[in-house]
Amino acid sequence: MNKNNNTAELILDTAQAIVQEFGFNGFSYAHIAEKVGIRTASIHYYFPNKEDLGEALIMRYYSNFLASAARIDAETQNNLDKLRKFILLYEGPVQVYCTCLSVMLSTDLASLSGKVRDGVTQFFSANLAWLERVLEEGRAEGQLRFQGEAEVQAHQFMASLQGAQLLARSFRDISRFNKIADGLLSALA
Repeated sequence: MNKNNNTAELILDTAQAIVQEFGFNGFSYAHIAEKVGIRTASIHYYFPNKEDLGEALIMRYYSNFLASAARIDAETQNNLDKLRKFILLYEGPVQVYCTCLSVMLSTDLASLSGKVRDGVTQFFSANLAWLERVLEEGRAEGQLRFQGEAEVQAHQFMASLQGAQLLARSFRDISRFNKIADGLLSALA
């Protein structure tokens, strides 16, 4: 990776951490510049405006999810175990009392550009499609039990994890996330 790519990635890493803690409207380029140790003009070089940065953030997050889902599928055959690994994706931000980028962007949705909003929708759609497939396959293979449509179960599963992130963050108590996650898995086993 060349220096330009390293700088752009460092900017994105820093911006993501800030958004996950304070929201998209809770920072400026000056905040990123201070943390990275560069001038704001350098950030504008890579991301001319905040909407460009937001679009890059959600597209990278979406790509990372697709890669993680593919890795889970390749490494894990049992669908209950796939769900356990999916939960770990949502548990990561909880370790530092943050929420995932998509949850924080959703809270600022009304003020985001159309491309960023579309990216958030694309991200959630990919999560839900993956969950629905895993749930349906798990039920067909006898690994998972639930009533009704897999689509509804996928929505409930994801909404529960997002809510669990918010509760853990609000109470600064990771065990609240874990209780909800464990309950989701127990209900399906």
